[in-house]
Amino acid sequence: MEQTTLAGIRGAINYWWLLLLSGLIFIGIGIWIFSSPAAAYLSLSLLFAIGILAIGIFETAFAITARGSLHGWGWILAMGILDILIGGYLLAYPAVTMAVLPFILGFWLIFRGVSAIGSAFDMKAYGIGGWVWFLILAIAIIFFGFMVLAVPAFGVVNIVIWTALSFIAAGVFRIFLGFSLRRLKRS
Repeated sequence: MEQTTLAGIRGAINYWWLLLLSGLIFIGIGIWIFSSPAAAYLSLSLLFAIGILAIGIFETAFAITARGSLHGWGWILAMGILDILIGGYLLAYPAVTMAVLPFILGFWLIFRGVSAIGSAFDMKAYGIGGWVWFLILAIAIIFFGFMVLAVPAFGVVNIVIWTALSFIAAGVFRIFLGFSLRRLKRS
């Protein structure tokens, strides 16, 4: 059964590096937010929009390349397209984005965390060891999303901190996922 499952995702694991790239983008954005908190909120809407757009492009490309070999690729495609639409909207209307950024960000993180939970259980089904760590990171992403929604009244600093932590957690998740697929490719 496990060999059949691995053979079914062989095409998808050839593109593990796309997940690695999206993870590195997530972590890079998180580190930048921590290093420039005063400027971060002012430019967070633009940076967030560009980051979401890039992540959407990478995930859409991954889903399309994996469509013939990865069960559930449609969910990855849907999240990638949603990210492209959200990123495009945020780029088109930066003034509106500044006003509602905590709400957009919070809900987006919650959706990404739920998607990551699905990926963690997919990793379990494929027999990838350490899938529990994926699940823990996915839950952390959801937690950070709720924290962003819960604390906007406490000011910009809290939004910046929770945003940075959530981007780093999402990036670590994507990097682990990419390297896990790479290990599968080699085995």
